[in-house]
Amino acid sequence: MKSVTGFIIGAILLAALGTVALSASRTDRHMADAQELMATLQFEAAALELDEADTSLRYARWLPWIGADAVREVAAKRAALEYYQGEYAELLPEGDPVAAVDENNVPLQFVVANAVFRDKLQRVATAKPATPSVDRQSMIQALDEAAAGYLTVLKGERFHQDAAFNYELTVKLRDQVAKGQRPPSQAAENAELGESGAPSPATSSTGFEIYVPLQSEERTPAGGDAGKVSTKDRKG
Repeated sequence: MKSVTGFIIGAILLAALGTVALSASRTDRHMADAQELMATLQFEAAALELDEADTSLRYARWLPWIGADAVREVAAKRAALEYYQGEYAELLPEGDPVAAVDENNVPLQFVVANAVFRDKLQRVATAKPATPSVDRQSMIQALDEAAAGYLTVLKGERFHQDAAFNYELTVKLRDQVAKGQRPPSQAAENAELGESGAPSPATSSTGFEIYVPLQSEERTPAGGDAGKVSTKDRKG
């Protein structure tokens, strides 16, 4: 009797494990599909895939190798989806937006930090025209708040290379505005559309030698024609 009971309990446990594993595989599939749809700007379809991933996580979140990490990944993807659609304000909670995010979800923190940058500069760019000094001060304050968001990401346990790059770029832009090297309107425009490209500087060809292959009729065989071997004199 005990053996039968043990068999039944084992079968139930295996069935439960199979169900959870199936949910985990479905979650991975929906996340991959959502990423592909986001890359091709199919935002509505991507949102549906993230909803399906949330549904699959109802059981898969209990797996040790899925767990809370999968939940955080879905949250970060959903935030990125809003960011790509320009919904910056919706991503910013009250107070310090980046610090309000779970510190264990670094990708979500980075998305929110980017939203802070876009939202602050967008507000300055669309504000009513003021004196140049007021515009400059507003831009400096906006860039300071954006830099603080990236700095919060960098204070985490794991180094975030993109956050470090954006922090350095934001501080550089802030210094240029403060020194009058760049007007606030230009700073806002470049932040929205990106820096304009330019041809790479010309480089010197000194020290380089260019070899041009010779035509077959121009070649002088050093050891005879190919496939032909000269007769050697026998010694002795």
